[in-house]
Amino acid sequence: MIKIDLKRNFLKKRLELTPVQLIVISYFLATFVAMILFSLPVTLKQGVTLSFVDTLFTSVSAISVTGLSVVSIVDTFSVFGIFMLMIVLQFGAIGLMTLGTFIYVMMGRKIGLTHRRLIMIDQNRGNIRGVVQTIRLVLGFALTIEFIGAIIFGSYFYLSGYETTWYEAYYVGLFHSLSSYTNAGFDIFGDSLYRFSQDYFVQTLTMILLILGALGFPVLIEIRTKLAKKYPDFHFSLYTKLTTSIFFILILLGALSFFLLEKDLFMANLPWHEKVFHSLFFSVTPRNGGLATLDVNIFSTPTLFIISILMFIGASPSSVGGGIRTTTFAVVLLSIFTFKGQVRSACF
Repeated sequence: MIKIDLKRNFLKKRLELTPVQLIVISYFLATFVAMILFSLPVTLKQGVTLSFVDTLFTSVSAISVTGLSVVSIVDTFSVFGIFMLMIVLQFGAIGLMTLGTFIYVMMGRKIGLTHRRLIMIDQNRGNIRGVVQTIRLVLGFALTIEFIGAIIFGSYFYLSGYETTWYEAYYVGLFHSLSSYTNAGFDIFGDSLYRFSQDYFVQTLTMILLILGALGFPVLIEIRTKLAKKYPDFHFSLYTKLTTSIFFILILLGALSFFLLEKDLFMANLPWHEKVFHSLFFSVTPRNGGLATLDVNIFSTPTLFIISILMFIGASPSSVGGGIRTTTFAVVLLSIFTFKGQVRSACF
């Protein structure tokens, strides 16, 4: 009997997984579920088939919100499939633990310590204090911003004549709003945003959504707290100040670099306002947006190098974006300057 108990305890310990392992497994399972959804006949347009490799690639790209696709989304998926894709993008951007926790809360279940640790790691937090409340705010931000974006885009697409019927306009507006806020980069226009290369309203709203998604949930929460004015003595944390400063400095430097490098090349014959918007848009979207108003192949090699740097840095921590993160980039720069200062002090 003792041997049996010891064997059971040994197997139990072997089967125990760390929070990090559970998160990795959950994302693999989510990819598998996405593959099943994208393989259903009702998900695809009539006469369209997807190979195993194409289905796997689309599923991984959707879960990781990279925006890369080997198939045309609008020509491959049905309306039902597009809605399934939106659900997968939402899960991938906000995080499986976030939406899973929200479902638990809605069901009235208690969130245990293990689940709180999973949320902490999934959301890149340093402690478990207030994680459930943070989850509510994160999901609230996402749904609210995406809904407002969908209403504005849908109304604009319909009133401007981009779409002939109101339900198509709001359907396209909903997808584009979600794809922009989650920095997913998928589109159902068929040409990314090429058709809007001279539409500054669509470009501006898209950039706003991309920035709100990439700025990071902790920053948005602090901005909300400041605007609510519940705490008169509230001050932004060093994290928010550093993250926001680096974020917008990179946007300005990226736009300035793009403008200077391309103003006498492909943008030589364009009016100044079009040059400005192209420069701004291609400074914002490489950070993880993935959307484009122009063919990237027309850019010069130095411009592509700048875009590669922006993609490498990416978005802010605890956001829907990727990259090494703005704070990591800031810490590296500060470390370099500090080391230089120490070397100079030692030399003199």
